[in-house]
Amino acid sequence: MLVRTKTLFLFLSVLGIVMLMATLPIFAATEEVEITGTVFATEWDANDNVTAVVIATEDGEEIAVSPSGKGMELLKLDEKNVKATGSIVTDEEGRKTINITRYIVQE
Repeated sequence: MLVRTKTLFLFLSVLGIVMLMATLPIFAATEEVEITGTVFATEWDANDNVTAVVIATEDGEEIAVSPSGKGMELLKLDEKNVKATGSIVTDEEGRKTINITRYIVQE
C-alpha cells in the first residue's frame, strides 16, 4: 500500500511539473513590450498589395508583425517609423513576432 501511495504521489508531482512547463510560454507571450523601428514590407500579393511586414528596430533586429490585433493596419505604413506596443512570441528557430495592441506613427 505504501508503494502505491508513493507511486501516485510521484505521478501527480510529475504531472504538475509538466502542466506548469506547458503554461510558461503562454505567460511569456502575454507580457507587453514596446519597440521602436521602421516598418518594411516583406510579402506582396499578385496585385502588389503588401501582405506582411516587419519592424526593423534601431539595434538591427527584425520582428515580424502578426496580422491579428492592429497588425493589419501596419500594412499601409511601409517605410514609416513607429513605436509599437504588444506581446512578442519567439518560435523554435528564434524568429520573433509581435502581436500589436497599439502603435504611434513617429515623424
